[in-house]
Order: sequence, then structure tokens, then C-alpha cells
Amino acid sequence: MVLSKEDAKAARAMWQSFTDFRENNAFLKVKKILQEIEDKGDSLHKEINWAPDEVIHDCLVAIHRQHQEILRKRNATLALTSIHGCKLEKTFPLDKHFTELLIIPSLRYQEQVQHELLARGREHAEWRKQVLRRSLEKVRHHEIFGSSFGKCTHCLYAVISGVAGIGKTTLVQKIVHDWAERKIYGQFHFLFQFKFRELNNYQERTSLKQIILHSYPYLEKDLKKIMENPNRILLIFDGLDEFQEPIIFPDIQTKSSNSETKGTSCLYLESWCSIPDIIRALFQGQLLLGCSVLVTTRPTALESLQKAPVHLYAEILGFSEAQIKDYFLKFNSDTKVSLEMLAYVEDNAILYTMCYNPSYCWVICSSLEATFTSPRLRDWSPPKTITQLYANYIHNILKNHAREAEEPRELLLKTGDMAYMGVAERVIVFSDYHFHRYGLQPSNFLSGFLMQILQKENSLKDVVYSFFHLTVQEFLAALAKFFQTPSPKLSQLLDETSTTKDGRYEIFLQFIAGLSCPATTGQLKDLIGEVPQENVYKVVDWIKQRFESAQRHKIQLLNTLYYLFEAQNKALVQETMGQVRQVDFSFQIMSPVDCYVLAVALGHCQQLQNLHLFNCSIESWGMKSLKNVLHKCVNVRLAQNRLGDQGVKFLCEALRKPDCQMQTLELWMANLTDGCVEDLCSALCTNVSVTDLNLKDNAFTDRSVPTLLQLVEKCSSLRTINLCNNLFNESGRQKLEVFEGKMKHTRPELKIKV
Repeated sequence: MVLSKEDAKAARAMWQSFTDFRENNAFLKVKKILQEIEDKGDSLHKEINWAPDEVIHDCLVAIHRQHQEILRKRNATLALTSIHGCKLEKTFPLDKHFTELLIIPSLRYQEQVQHELLARGREHAEWRKQVLRRSLEKVRHHEIFGSSFGKCTHCLYAVISGVAGIGKTTLVQKIVHDWAERKIYGQFHFLFQFKFRELNNYQERTSLKQIILHSYPYLEKDLKKIMENPNRILLIFDGLDEFQEPIIFPDIQTKSSNSETKGTSCLYLESWCSIPDIIRALFQGQLLLGCSVLVTTRPTALESLQKAPVHLYAEILGFSEAQIKDYFLKFNSDTKVSLEMLAYVEDNAILYTMCYNPSYCWVICSSLEATFTSPRLRDWSPPKTITQLYANYIHNILKNHAREAEEPRELLLKTGDMAYMGVAERVIVFSDYHFHRYGLQPSNFLSGFLMQILQKENSLKDVVYSFFHLTVQEFLAALAKFFQTPSPKLSQLLDETSTTKDGRYEIFLQFIAGLSCPATTGQLKDLIGEVPQENVYKVVDWIKQRFESAQRHKIQLLNTLYYLFEAQNKALVQETMGQVRQVDFSFQIMSPVDCYVLAVALGHCQQLQNLHLFNCSIESWGMKSLKNVLHKCVNVRLAQNRLGDQGVKFLCEALRKPDCQMQTLELWMANLTDGCVEDLCSALCTNVSVTDLNLKDNAFTDRSVPTLLQLVEKCSSLRTINLCNNLFNESGRQKLEVFEGKMKHTRPELKIKV
């Protein structure tokens, strides 16, 4: 429209605007459009005009409709285990129960130097905030195979990662279901879905044709015709992290010159190859050139795809706050009950922060539902810690679904032994071999306890099992080791697992710490017997030792604070934290739940000389937890966090406490504006202990100057206030400098830096 006016000035202004957009993170979509124009050049016009809904060949119309109907029925419902009542599972219509997930484009790869749920949990809050600030782009499930122009492009290779339980398989189910209902991706005439855990059963060479026909035998007559047009085919492989063989891609530089790569033998649908060769050949365009491929995986398995020609990497962050509320409202048909459950969880930072993960959300909702719906359980104390949550979860399953013939203790411990083997050896898919090895009969799976904690899948050649969620496996592993390991060997086990570098035991160790709490194990007492007190003492002693050795290692110290929280042992926390004089987590990302755990621990300190939380990505929610302990700290360093005006309100509550001991307060580069000045100055005037205040590199303007002058005048203890690099005009700076000169006679030590 602009160019048609033949106005050179208008055209220049338009192009200048586009240039400005590219420099502004608030216009991510525009930046992506401009980048796509630049990258694709003349080919973009052809792509935009490419007809995605090209008519299917007449001879394939019937089988196409049959295939879609079969996939629609297979994916129409979500079946989740039920821990209350007689029903073994709760079934929900996918369309009504599916809650949209937060997905962002990501090229991140993470070594497992820390348990991925802990690491990703700490990053999740920061990424979610960036999405809300529009500095990260969101990807929806119907946009994975699309372009900036709303047209569906073809021949794309996409990888979606996410931690255990974050919703990868459910997302795949939603994609397949919506495609089968003709809502999305009309450019694909046929979609094929596979699970890597089932592909493990192919020990010998096979072909892509055989793999497809094992899952879709009704396509045998038409498969050759279907494969004649690869551009209309989408292949989905779910759960790369569950695949037991490595997939090795050659370096891009050597790919063209080295024709003897392993994947060259997989050129045809009938070519007999190993599964890794088939996957590699699909990505490299040697097999079914033009088809699109989607792979899901946990972040720790992304390394094998680093050299693959992937067009889109994305990561599932899970739920936002609005999506958590939506999930709770969908969980129970009684809105009042759902809101009561949500209110309880919102008051518990540990539980609420974990709700970003849909599987945690399910466990929390399942555990709380009986309490909030049954009058006789209204007096029962809901869980406060993650260990209490899972103890309650397992207790309810055993009480409601264990068969009379099953011995709860024996069943729990044998299952826990198998679970621990999985944690130690990174096994998350179990076969009949594993059941027999640990004295468990697969026939038990037909009903009872095992059916509630394990998922059974009839794979292509065998039956395989996996725990409903990785943390269920880790809890049962901890339960078995805590209850049946002799005391001397438990000390050795704790030492060995806590020194493992890859972080696989972090959640397991939190559960071990939590099981030392009588309130936690009390609800399992009637099922598993008396708690071995010697092991309780061993765990308490181990936590003390960990605390002493972790003082100079921030991650280790933070993990130890989690152990203290899970243990719920006031005497232990008092003994370890009571005499602490300095805590420094500077440059360590601190999620809201980290701040909550830290605040609980600091609550037992008599006085803290230094609290250093410099550049920890703390925002207002973290300050909400810390407000209850900041008054005990003499020197508080909160600089380079995005506290904002709301965060300062929580800080002011600490400053107004009569016993506040704060003397130095650093709030520079803390995202503060004029909106918080009145409250901050009022609180500081109430507090007569603060001597040094650093507010530089914020967004204060001349509007704040009168209030700041009142602060300097009324707060007689104040010796230094740093206001450099704010947004004052010359007149505002002059007023502050003149006022400093006037005060020199009565307060010579006063310095106002502007």
C-alpha cells in the first residue's frame, strides 16, 4: 500500500520503521518476519503461494479418512490414574482437559550436572517472566510447522524438549488428535506416530516400512502409493531420551565430502537398517526426501541431535500462572473445591512453584482432592513438603487400590528396589526381565497398586513399563533405601550418592531427608511398619555434615537447605543455621521456591551480618518470602535483581519491623521507579538503623526529588545515599546537591551522590 503511492519519503519511513523494529525486543514477530524475508529471498513468494491443502489422490481418499478416524479415536481421551475411589483411572476428553503449554524457541543444551527438574525449575520462572515481557517468543502447538506468514511450510525437522512430566507426550497427543480432526497441518495427508521406547525392541535391522506397518497394518495395501509424495508426510518420534542406542550425525563440513556415512544404506522405504540409521537418514534427507519430522526428548538427550539439520528447536516450559489456574478448574467439576485447592497451593511456595510441571500438578490435585471433598478428612493436615506430598499420594493409592492378596510392605520395597536401580543406572523403561529380577510378577499389573504407579505399554514386540512420573520412581527408590538399608550402609549410600557429579540423585536425596520427618512417615506407618530410628539419626547427622562442607559451594548449599526444609526438623535447622553470620548466593539464579526455602532457613538465624543476593534474578514473588527475614540482616545486597516497585513493598514491610537491624541496603539496578519512592522513604524514616543506601541505576525522575529530600532530612542515621545514573534532569540534580551543602553544618558525614 505504501509503495503504491510512489512517495519516496513514505517508503523510506517504512523501511526505517522495519529497521527500528529489528532493534526492539518488543517486536519479536516482526523481527522473525523480516529475518524470514532476508533468509528466503525469492523462494518465499513461491512458498507463500504453495497450496497446503492440495487435494488427496482419489485412490487414497478412503484410506486417508480411515487413518484419521483411527488416530482421532486413539487420542480422543486423557487417561490418568485415580488415587481415590474404586475407579483405577480418571478419563477426560482431550479437548476439554488439555491446558495449553508455554513453549519457546530454544537452542539450549544442558549437561546433567544438576537434577534437570531442579535446574529447569530455577530457569522456568525467569523464562516465563521473559515471555510475559515479550523478550521471548511463544510457539503454539499448531505453529511448529508454520511460517511467519501463517502459511504451513513443508519439509521441516523440529525438536521439542522438556523435563520429565512437562507434557511432551500429551502435546504429541494433542497434535495428532487435532490433525485427525482436520484442525491443523492440512498440508500433511498422512501422519505417523512412534515411541522410542517401543523402537528399543528392534534388536536386529529393520526397515521404515516394517516399522510403519507394525503400528498401522491396515495401510499395507496403500503404503507404496502414500510414500510417493513425501512432502505430505509427517513422522513423529516421541521420547528420544528413552532410546537406548546413540544416534550419531556426521559433521556438516564432512557430510558432502564423505559419502561413506552410516546412513547412506537407508535410501528406500524397504532398506534394512538399524533404527539409528533410519532416524539419521530421515533427518539428512536420504530417506523420504521432503517429509517432515518431529522429535521430542528431555533436555539431557539433546546432545545426540546437535549436528542434525534441525530447523526448529523448542522447549516446553510447562504452565504459566494462568494455565495453572485453568488446570485446577478443569480438574474438579466443583469450581468451589477447585478454587479452595488452588488457594491452599498458592499459599505454599514449594507446591505452587512445582505446579509449572503438569505431572506435579496432577499429583498435587490428586492428593488434595480427597481432603477438600470429604467431610471426614477436613481436619487432616495437607502436605507442606514434596516428600509429604508423595507419601500422601502413595498412601492413598495403597489404601484405595491395593488388592487384599498384596502385602503392602513387600510390594513397596520390591518396587522401590527396582526404582532405585533405575535411578542409579538411568533406566526409566522396565521390562518383564526387571520385574522378575526384583521378585515382582507382571501379573500383578492387572490390578492393584502397580497399575496406579506404572504405565503399561504393549510395544511392537514386548510389554514395557514406566513409572507415571520420574519423581514417583525417585520417591519409591528413597523409600526402599530408607526403610531397609542397615544404618552403617545408609551412611555409605548417602556419601556416595551425594558426591555423584551428574545430579541424578538430587531429588532422591531430598526424599531421603524428608523421610526422616515423623509427620511424613507417620501416614505410611500402617502400611510399611515402624520407622528405623537409627536411619533417622544417620540422615540427620549426614545433613549436618553436608551443611558444614557446602558453605563455599552455592549449589550444594542451596541443595542442603532443601534437605533441611524437607526434614522439617526445627532442632536440626536451629543447630545448623542458628550461628550463621553470612549467606552469599550472588550470581546464582534464585527461583521463588529457592527464596522460600532460604527464608525458612534464615528464620532460625539470630542475626545475619551479610546477606548477598546480588544478580540472582529475584523478582517480587521471591521478595514476598524474604520479607519475613530481611529485618535480621545487617548488610543486605539486592542489587541487579528485577525487584520492581512491588518487590520494594515487601522490603518495606521488613524495614518497618521494630527489631530491624539493617544498616546497609544495596538496591542499585533493581528496576525501581517513582512509584515506590513514597513507600520506601516512609519505611526508611521509620527505621533508624540504615546508614548506607545505594539506589543508583534505577528509573527515578525529578518527581521523586522532594520525597528523597524528606528522606535525607528525617532519616538521621543515613550517611550515604547513591542516586547516580537515574533519570533526573539538571534541576533535580541541583536540588539534591544544594540540599547536601545545606546539611554539611549539622551532618558533615552525609554524602548524596548524583
